[in-house]
Amino acid sequence: MATILFFDDWAVQATDNVIRVMGQPRWVPEATLEDPLTEGTYNFPFVWRDRDDGKWKAVYGAALELEGEPVGGVTGRHFGRAQALMYAESDDGSNWTRPDLRDRVTHVPRVEAEGPNMVYSVGGHLDGLPVFWDPVDAGGHGHLRYLFSEDGRQGMAASRDGIAWHEVEGVEVARHPLDSPITAYYNHYRQSYIMPRRLFAGDRRIALFETRDWQTFSHPELALWPTHFDPPMLQFYGMPVQRYEHLYIGLLWRLFCRPSGDFSSVKGRGGKVDCSLAYSLDGKHFQRATHDAFIPCTEPGEHGGGSVYTGCFAVDEEAGLIRFYSGGSKAEHFIDQTLNDAALMLHTLRLDGFFRYESGALKGSVMTRRIRFTDDDDLRINARAPHGQVLVRVLEPGGKSVAGFDFADCEPLVGDEVAWVPKWKSGKRIADLPREGFYHIEVQLWCGELYAIRGGFELNYGGGQEQAAALYLP
Repeated sequence: MATILFFDDWAVQATDNVIRVMGQPRWVPEATLEDPLTEGTYNFPFVWRDRDDGKWKAVYGAALELEGEPVGGVTGRHFGRAQALMYAESDDGSNWTRPDLRDRVTHVPRVEAEGPNMVYSVGGHLDGLPVFWDPVDAGGHGHLRYLFSEDGRQGMAASRDGIAWHEVEGVEVARHPLDSPITAYYNHYRQSYIMPRRLFAGDRRIALFETRDWQTFSHPELALWPTHFDPPMLQFYGMPVQRYEHLYIGLLWRLFCRPSGDFSSVKGRGGKVDCSLAYSLDGKHFQRATHDAFIPCTEPGEHGGGSVYTGCFAVDEEAGLIRFYSGGSKAEHFIDQTLNDAALMLHTLRLDGFFRYESGALKGSVMTRRIRFTDDDDLRINARAPHGQVLVRVLEPGGKSVAGFDFADCEPLVGDEVAWVPKWKSGKRIADLPREGFYHIEVQLWCGELYAIRGGFELNYGGGQEQAAALYLP
């Protein structure tokens, strides 16, 4: 089954009286998880739903105070500020508990102030996170990976359940210093792992490092950097990446630095952080979906009022939602490390809600490029029109409606459906259309919104270039 999303117009032939709108995830304050060991910079979460017991589980960062003399420049910062992994779980992805795991986790160096839900720390000065999910596994289950840099040594730990961790031997993550965030993702198309991160500390642009064995890495390729369309002194602090359908979505952290002042020590200390969007068709070459905030900071004094570090998203098909989990601090970036202010935050967005087409005054329409139906799967439309209607028709390449598949034959959608199957009064189905033909799908919106089109089809660009569809819909 193919999917058309609307990050851009690549799959669209024509539109009439519609505008493309970026979705805005909704903050769910009651789902906030506070932990006394988190502080403003280290809480970069990863959340997943366990397929065995159905629980939502989270691994996020905390800061351990190790021995050392205070250093200047940042309130309360000390040598040996170490990152530790904390664990929480939830039945619904919103109401969290921090289980006491001290009887199950015995190999972690422990200090008096640590929490009972700590699951991993190597004990030295540590940077890393978010952890990421690696689907490559001999047993087909996948596992979590945690990349870290400890006192100049780079390494990796792995876990099946987020609780029991072990260091992976023979890993050479990089040959120059790493700075949080340190994460990666598996590229299904290239069958490789890619680390999106800064070239080195202080150079806050996004570069990509590729490996297949965690020992040899490609030369870093600069992927994203601020342009003249951005505010002055904007920097990109990090970009966790996850796959969504055929796309790879980059959660781009934007750091708003002071446009003037003394940057002689560490350039870009202070400033708010929010989350913007990038995307890639092949998991390697990214472009920015917008120059605006996708997940903005909250109000001052609230979690996320200073910085929102969105670490991951998870699809909740039962609820028809995408859940975005962030570490939200009250203070601006790296300003006050004495505050236990970073919390696990939840934002929700409807399924496929990254971008949508909205009709203007009353009626509008969106028509796809030429397609060819490849199997008997029905069309499935993600659309909303609670005070209007949505209609679908199938067109021949010349623009003529296929008999029995016109707007006048379509039974309208009135309401909100993430997988609406259009039906026509003629009784005809998509399976009745000849497979050798080419068609357009046109969706008419009357005071409505269109989020996605799915079905058993492939895009075609004409001129014998059928295989070009794989560039967009692998």
